[in-house]
Amino acid sequence: MIDIYTDRFSALVARATLGQIEDASTWYNDAENVAREVAENLNVSVEAGASVVSAFSPRERWASNVSKAIAFSLGLEVRGLPNNIRMANEAITNGFDALRGPKTNAFARAIAGDEDAIVIDIWMMRAALVDSDSPNKTQYREMSEAVSVIARKTGMTNRTIQALIWIVIRGSAV
Repeated sequence: MIDIYTDRFSALVARATLGQIEDASTWYNDAENVAREVAENLNVSVEAGASVVSAFSPRERWASNVSKAIAFSLGLEVRGLPNNIRMANEAITNGFDALRGPKTNAFARAIAGDEDAIVIDIWMMRAALVDSDSPNKTQYREMSEAVSVIARKTGMTNRTIQALIWIVIRGSAV
């Protein structure tokens, strides 16, 4: 399946506009700036700040994710999935270790600057033409490898290729 995923993802990358490529190249840097703000507000590491941001990502659009993470970091009441709030609280002290799901953990790592981190979420599942919202372990591994193959071929980082696929499949950078 790696070859199939590689072909499907490559087709999306091939149709990306220059604007989309530019957006993808800065997406995670912009997200890291949010994590730095969250970390500063909480007086914690960027790892912990990125983990808080990622903790609010399940079932949230990016703008809402950012708003909740910043509000949380300012001590304001945040409404959302109880598990997301629990993860955010745990992320303050445990950073990446608070995020046990492969998607949220990889997302935090990518936000914190790990260029090799690859997030496989609902948008990547749609890009792979898989009829499910979340991958099983095999799909996660195979889709991640497909992203890595494309990154090596294009000279882009894993997280940039993954962000580019998101942008192309969603039709926007946010």
